[in-house]
Amino acid sequence: MHAKLINPKTNGEKAYNNQGSAAQVLNYLTHEAKHKGENARFFDGEQDLLDREAVLASLDGNVKGLRAGEAKFYSLVLSPSPEELAHIGGGDEAKLRAYTRDVMAAYAAGFRLKDGGAVGKDDLVWGAIIHHERTHRGTDAAVRAGEARPGQARPGLQAHIHVVVSARDRAQRVTLNPGGRVSRFSLRDWQEEARVLFERQFQYQGPTPSRRPAPAIPEPNPQRNARIAERVEQLNRQADPSQRLDAARVQRIAQGRGYDRIFYDRLRRLEGRARQGQPLDNAYHLLATGREEPARDQTGHQVRQALHSFQQALRATSGPDRVDTQDIGEQRGRRQWEPEL
Repeated sequence: MHAKLINPKTNGEKAYNNQGSAAQVLNYLTHEAKHKGENARFFDGEQDLLDREAVLASLDGNVKGLRAGEAKFYSLVLSPSPEELAHIGGGDEAKLRAYTRDVMAAYAAGFRLKDGGAVGKDDLVWGAIIHHERTHRGTDAAVRAGEARPGQARPGLQAHIHVVVSARDRAQRVTLNPGGRVSRFSLRDWQEEARVLFERQFQYQGPTPSRRPAPAIPEPNPQRNARIAERVEQLNRQADPSQRLDAARVQRIAQGRGYDRIFYDRLRRLEGRARQGQPLDNAYHLLATGREEPARDQTGHQVRQALHSFQQALRATSGPDRVDTQDIGEQRGRRQWEPEL
């Protein structure tokens, strides 16, 4: 069982553009039914039969508090293997609907709110559709080998579920971002839970997931280290004197990560904070893990955070219809998104 979060920028930007209406993605998801001359049949947490218009109204009507450039919904794919599909009778739709509802309940439970509260399955607004076909892409091995053509149907059991879930809870008070901070929602944990739920629900014994061996720590790169030292020096000129970074420690973190793009993305985040006068607390932890540690119990830190929160509040209250919200998660780098199946 594979559970995926689709990144619109790398997997169908036009169809999966999630910064506006859900009309495009729902139009795309009806293609299989249209090809067969049938009406597309969606479902949600309560109803087994919904049309496109009902799902569109529920998603597009659940965006209060979101700005124009923010995500309005997220697209998920639940993709059983051919062996798993055969185990449940070749793609039994009633079983797949029941399974999807359990996976979405786990999705809701995976969010951790700032105030310690929980998100329940009834707090989600979502719609899903079952597809029974997949087609070959130009990059598929069978196409490259001349055994299939792009757009040709793949053989065997191919049933999978597309889910479109609102970025807001039903009360439109909380923003739920599955691709944000791991401390707020762990995509990997949810993916693992989707696999376990299938095996438990249908008494299926799947193969044990393989784990990659830990990569060896590379040798230091003098050229990269020199450039990192220059960037740290520039950052330190803009940062509060009490929060200046040690270049050697930053270089060791970069070396441990193999000087990958993720490290440089995180370094750019810190540079942006320094330019804006924001605090750089837990900078080393952020560079190494991408996560924010809990705020330290220090007066200086609390004052800086309070000042920054006050400035953010002033900007956020510029509109007449602004509501208080919590944002669960933040955008992450492209490589941390799961690809579309």
